[in-house]
Amino acid sequence: MLDNAAAVLMRLVAESGRELVDFAQKDVEPVNDGFIIGYSCGVRTPDDTIERVTIYVNTSPGAPVDEHTVELVDASGRRLTAWAYPQDPALPSLPAVSYPEAAGVVLAKFGIAAEGAKLRMEAYRPGKRAVLRVDTADESWFAKVVHPSLASTIHDLHERFRAAGVPVPRTLGFSDAGLVLLGELPGVPAIEVFERIDRVRFARGLDELTQHIATVPAAIGARESLARRVDWYAERMEETAPVFARQTARLARIVHERYAATPVPRPVTIHGDLHLGQIFVAEDDPSRITGILDIDTAGLGDPADDRGALFGHVVVSAVERTPGTPAGAALAAFADELQAGWHGDARVAAIAATHLLGHALANAGRGDDRGNSSAQQLLERAEAVLR
Repeated sequence: MLDNAAAVLMRLVAESGRELVDFAQKDVEPVNDGFIIGYSCGVRTPDDTIERVTIYVNTSPGAPVDEHTVELVDASGRRLTAWAYPQDPALPSLPAVSYPEAAGVVLAKFGIAAEGAKLRMEAYRPGKRAVLRVDTADESWFAKVVHPSLASTIHDLHERFRAAGVPVPRTLGFSDAGLVLLGELPGVPAIEVFERIDRVRFARGLDELTQHIATVPAAIGARESLARRVDWYAERMEETAPVFARQTARLARIVHERYAATPVPRPVTIHGDLHLGQIFVAEDDPSRITGILDIDTAGLGDPADDRGALFGHVVVSAVERTPGTPAGAALAAFADELQAGWHGDARVAAIAATHLLGHALANAGRGDDRGNSSAQQLLERAEAVLR
């Protein structure tokens, strides 16, 4: 993905008058026709102190730039862009909520007195979105940072879901710079307590929730099905981990054929990216669903996309757990139960296999033995799904 990371990072750090001391790859995010690769770096400042910074390098030719972005050319003549966190060019609001002093100014515009607030990064996908938890003296909020073009739509989706009675976080509003401020949901993510869940009750509640979501009067389309871009995963795997390229390409061809041969269903409102980290359950009764998060990609779409996404997430969650643990066993059993529920549905199978290819790509991108082992298990499960 990055032929000579050391040379690229050294040049980047040198432009700010500092010296690279050490670095380690920390994450990889596939984007468009490239990757965003994150590195944890130690840099020596002019006064001889060592600082830790996180630097992201985007290999996509069409990557966005701003005044904080450095453009480089690698040894092969490929254009690269890079930035130091939190100066993400796709998320201009991120610096404004990354530090307590700045966040207090921003939150005051939403009517929240945030003096002395504590900030914690909950999730960050470079180039795509970030979620920060803001704990004030009285309550907690979540600042969702997205591309400026998405903030209004995400706010509107939350309003529509809540008006229809679907339990999603309430929104205090949005800014045109790409910030949506959301309230807290009761309960805990299902993935954190899955070993305590009665899977039959949970599955029944999940069916009721998806049926409820289908009644929301959406005004936009959901995210495009991943099955429509399965070839992209095969191409990225060839760049990331050639050892899996032939197997991934063969599976992608099967997905493409199966998906294209199935009839397109009547669209209904779907979540768009359903998984167990976004489904909240009661802490004292974890089989009871209390709400759902991250409806950013919701809209009119194919119910098979939510079923395939959920299955893929459950499988990868089981694979990444320590073998033999109660949580791993419960997740593996639930994956089998989900698959049994749509047995014979070629459309869901094709979508589910696509999600498994995506998870395999993410694991292979880690570049270590554990990631490669997980990638192989996920590709084998995709084979089984398509059989």
